[in-house]
Amino acid sequence: MKPLTVSPGAVPNHAEIIAMAERYRHLFSDYPDPVARKARPADWDPLNPYRDSEYEDDDRYHVLQMGDMPRKLAVTILNGLATPDSDLRNFYFQINRYDVGDYILPHRDSLQQGLYMLTDSEVDGLVVQSGPGRMEFVPDTAGSLVEHDPSAWHWVDPVRDHIRYTLVTIPARPPAR
Repeated sequence: MKPLTVSPGAVPNHAEIIAMAERYRHLFSDYPDPVARKARPADWDPLNPYRDSEYEDDDRYHVLQMGDMPRKLAVTILNGLATPDSDLRNFYFQINRYDVGDYILPHRDSLQQGLYMLTDSEVDGLVVQSGPGRMEFVPDTAGSLVEHDPSAWHWVDPVRDHIRYTLVTIPARPPAR
């Protein structure tokens, strides 16, 4: 399992990104989309560790995908993450907004992702598997990048403090040319 790493200061313009995200709040989509919700089997258990963990229709948060965001916001995000030698052709990002009470259930990912925390909180953050049988709470620290093994279990408990913003990228960092 790849180690859990937290890199502070990875998004120096996090406050500017949040201010713009708030301005474009009306563009965020609810996740899951209540219209697109699929019927599940009668024995569905969202906490079953053997379920399809990519089936996230029981999560609750709001997302603004890069293809739906205004160019000015996308450029602001890239100004905070990319370097002049970055190859952005296969780089994806989205902003997630969690209102108080929003959450993501335990799951694993199939691709390496980067999680950039854009807000601060001592009580909200990410719970992530850092080794066999070992879970860690990573409190939100604005501007930090959290990288973990994609096969590691991770989740967001219901948000308690205030609105929480994160930036999710694939891959974790913009690749060099």
